[in-house]
Amino acid sequence: MQTTDALILGLIQGLTEFLPVSSSGHLVIVQSMIKNFNQPGILFDTLLHFATLLAVFIYFRKRIKKIIRAFFGLFMRKYRVDYFENKRFLWGIIIATIPTGIIGLSLEKYAEKLFSTTVYVGYALILTSIILYLSDKAKGSQPVDGNKSFILGIVQGLAVIPGISRSGSTIAAALFMGVKREEAAEFSFLISIPAILGATVLQLRDVDISMISDLNAYLFGMIAAFVSGLIALAILIPLVKKGRLTIFAIYCLLVGFITVIWL
Repeated sequence: MQTTDALILGLIQGLTEFLPVSSSGHLVIVQSMIKNFNQPGILFDTLLHFATLLAVFIYFRKRIKKIIRAFFGLFMRKYRVDYFENKRFLWGIIIATIPTGIIGLSLEKYAEKLFSTTVYVGYALILTSIILYLSDKAKGSQPVDGNKSFILGIVQGLAVIPGISRSGSTIAAALFMGVKREEAAEFSFLISIPAILGATVLQLRDVDISMISDLNAYLFGMIAAFVSGLIALAILIPLVKKGRLTIFAIYCLLVGFITVIWL
């Protein structure tokens, strides 16, 4: 794999994994546009997922530290205060992960077939555009609870379909349910941690050790994904708070129509 291709794909993965524009959809489109593109191995996808996961850990490190302490509070008395202060997030993540895992595994093979069809990605991006536009009209002040977490887990599982933005659909769903904007954005990325981690572990089963020959290029792609992922998080969170997702709705609509008509 060429280092340039790895950098481009890593940059796109990092930006679109967190910006509400669908990373899988953009990878399908970009790969179809690169001349004589050879599909990278599973190892490359695994490294990119690990890089974006690392970006989430760095950006939300304070909240994640509290949730980890809350988990230990289930068993250790000295962390009981942390548990009671953060149990809503802890159990919310656990509850959301269950439907995400079931739906994600069920749709895995179907989603892989869609990776070869750009027209479906275009229609999914148009759907994402509509969802984002409508979510900007939503107002709420409620916290995330168990029922909302379960619904968000279902939405996240369905976002395995290329063109459906994981972050966009989960943030929008939270806003539709009346969750306050700041918490909707934060919780969306927190529930992505076990989802991305699970996908990474599953990919490791199919890693071929012969792929190590492209490791140099893969590492460049990984660094690009990590840095661009941090940038994307820094851009998106303030925009969600201000109700500015329409910017991404317009972008997804344009890319969706272009993909359907020309690609």
